Amino acid sequence: MYEGVLKLEANDQGVWISALKEDISQSEALACLRENGVRKYDMKLLEEFLRLKSRSPFRIAPRDPLQEKDAQILIRLARDNMSVTASLEAPFFTKPWPTEQDVRDALAQKGVVFGIDDEAIADLIRNRVLDDSPVVAKGAPPREGKNARIELRVDPDKPPEVDEHERVDHWKRSTLVNVVVGQEVAVKHPAVPGENGTTVIGSVVKAAAVRDAAFPAGSGLAVAEGNELSLVAVADGQLVWRDRKLTVIPELEIKGDVDFGVGSVDFTGAVRIKGAVREGFHVISVGDIEIGEMVEGAHVESRGSVTVYGGVRGMSKGLVRAGGDVALGFADQASIFCGNLYVKNALLHSHATVQGSVIVSGGGKAQIAGGRIEAGTEVSCQILGSEMGTRTEVVVGIPPDQLERRRNLQAEIAQHKENLTKLEANLVFLKKLEAAGQLDDPKRAMMVSATKMKFQLQAALSPLQDELVLLEERLNAVRSRGIVRAREVCYPGVVISLRGISYAVREVCRFSSFVVESGTVVLKPFDYQP
Repeated sequence: MYEGVLKLEANDQGVWISALKEDISQSEALACLRENGVRKYDMKLLEEFLRLKSRSPFRIAPRDPLQEKDAQILIRLARDNMSVTASLEAPFFTKPWPTEQDVRDALAQKGVVFGIDDEAIADLIRNRVLDDSPVVAKGAPPREGKNARIELRVDPDKPPEVDEHERVDHWKRSTLVNVVVGQEVAVKHPAVPGENGTTVIGSVVKAAAVRDAAFPAGSGLAVAEGNELSLVAVADGQLVWRDRKLTVIPELEIKGDVDFGVGSVDFTGAVRIKGAVREGFHVISVGDIEIGEMVEGAHVESRGSVTVYGGVRGMSKGLVRAGGDVALGFADQASIFCGNLYVKNALLHSHATVQGSVIVSGGGKAQIAGGRIEAGTEVSCQILGSEMGTRTEVVVGIPPDQLERRRNLQAEIAQHKENLTKLEANLVFLKKLEAAGQLDDPKRAMMVSATKMKFQLQAALSPLQDELVLLEERLNAVRSRGIVRAREVCYPGVVISLRGISYAVREVCRFSSFVVESGTVVLKPFDYQP
């Protein structure tokens, strides 16, 4: 490092120094002595040398063989034995510097057998590092493994959905999370074992043990067959946390109202609501629905039956739809679609489409007034219409809209068949010309177009014929049935359509039934059995 600055020599008389340039500082001289392993010298003589800047050899110390040490290799192990540093102490300048092998031998004496860095050793020796302690061997730390973990694919505590403006629709929002049989609810990510490490002295550093995890499965859930890492639902219902376990509840019970606190209900099982369903919310379920109080301008729909003990205040927007029967305390300005409809009190200003019977009885005022009631077989009540002459439509048997649809279908089918007959005649003529070799290009294009149109008409005709067959089956099923009953009174303003025959009530009728005989609507006693 100080080549060209100072020169050191040694003989029997002592250690000599000479200057190779004029401007030499004390620090340069001391560093040069240190790097050349001269540890004992006369400081006064050195100061005198620096004052004179002698270019001739200047004696600064006597010759002392005890001070003329070999190079020292200092090896230091970290407390955890995961690393080793090495540093050098310079040899007396007449003695050799250590080699790379000397460093390796020094490491071996310390028991270092793993992770030796040959490049770091080479740098140490090449650069003759004195003021640093580079790392010359490293252990391999253990690679930590991963504990098993459970990932929820369906979260019972999911946050409410937001729209594109990051707003929550509280009427559509539901706090319920439903699952169906076979739906994957959670998956297990198995544990990944770690790898042991090794210290520089070759001892093993054990990796931390990994932990397994079990599915938090309660009732209604099970490990999937053939896949132990998947948890699936084995029952339809609401997914909830219960006693720190995921559980499927096949029946839902809401002790209060369906409102902002609960949100709308979409469920896969039976629903029982102690309170009311408030305006703007909906309750939709695959199973039966029971509501203890009112349905207020809400949407209630079930594939099974619906029972509303209070009643439906539709506000011209309330809807009750059921695959089975519907039983209500009353209904006002509601739309109802179901199998059979049973109303205890009044059915007012509502539109009901019922596959079977509409029975309004059992209450203090079992009345049908206003709106349109369509039933497959029977409409029965205490009071039909009102003293005010409110227009009330009752359609039983063959609804006029189905008769009109049948007429339209028959007309469309007849038109398609007529067009097909004409096309067939044209195609027969064109094929005769083709067989005689008299089919020119325009007529050939005409034949291709006619053939394409034939296939299109046939394709359009088939679904129309299928629809007509189904419609005829439905009409035949109800053709011989149909009765409208009013136990107490039927008021003028009621329009009855029985099996496609209309009848306007113009006088008050009491304890009466309306049936069809010989193509005419006639009155019978209330308890008449056709």
